[in-house]
Amino acid sequence: MTYTSIFNGILGAITNLARSSIIFLWHLMVNYGLNPEYSYIQFIHGNSSFIAFYRYLFNNVYSDIILVAITVSAIIMLAYNSLIKPYSPAKLLIKIFASIVLFESSYRISMFFMSISLVFYNNIYTLKPNWYGLEFSGISGANSFISILFTGTFILAIVLLFGILIIRQALILFFILFMPVASILLMVPGSEKQILKLYRIFFELAFFPFFTIIILYLIGIFNNPFLEIGLIYVAATAPLFFVTEIYRYFQGSMNFLTTDATMTEISTGIDGLNPTSLLNGGVELGIIESNTSKNLIPGIIDEAGGLH
Repeated sequence: MTYTSIFNGILGAITNLARSSIIFLWHLMVNYGLNPEYSYIQFIHGNSSFIAFYRYLFNNVYSDIILVAITVSAIIMLAYNSLIKPYSPAKLLIKIFASIVLFESSYRISMFFMSISLVFYNNIYTLKPNWYGLEFSGISGANSFISILFTGTFILAIVLLFGILIIRQALILFFILFMPVASILLMVPGSEKQILKLYRIFFELAFFPFFTIIILYLIGIFNNPFLEIGLIYVAATAPLFFVTEIYRYFQGSMNFLTTDATMTEISTGIDGLNPTSLLNGGVELGIIESNTSKNLIPGIIDEAGGLH
């Protein structure tokens, strides 16, 4: 037995284990992520323990929040009238009435969104007779090393997709519980746009799997392993571009991180130059070039195509 045969045997064992892992993870993802029973029906029919907890919050906790919100909104209205601009009492009464109506109807509204999305979702889900038995063309033992790369990438893609679908289910539960509170806060002046955004986010969460399953339906049609890997990744991330409000929050968080890093770099200084030293006059900025010809102005492209 040579080292080559031993190495090939190890690669083959890893490949077989990876293939088994893909089958297991895919079944897990289909059963708990794509299955309408878990992605929609469990919310529409409602778990008895969850409904009991929701009613407890609704009747005992949120009812007290209504009184606090009415008091706060009245104080804000008085502050507006005294310090900023007149705020119509009739407008406040309309907002209070609207918030109470939304408060009482928030659960039915959320279930209405889920039911409509389920209709569209089922139209695609029922096109495939068996989502558990999809064949991935990239899983092959012809080349053990290449097969390991394929299967490893498949595992990462499936885990990402499964995680996003499960997080979506958890967010739906959160929003079902939180939307009554959001409805109450509608009576606070200046909160209309933010409350409507929350309802829009829930609407997008309800339809998220619809865009995912459209993309997953294409797996196996083209018999291309690279395309199959890409489709799983796209199924996990591309719906963010369709659910625009969620995408804005995601993009905003990324912009915040980038801006924070930039501000940190500015505050710490670049090559000894920082805002504090500039304000205190402790840094020499050098001699300003008085020649303003095109060849010496920074950012001007010269005739040779160079950037100064």
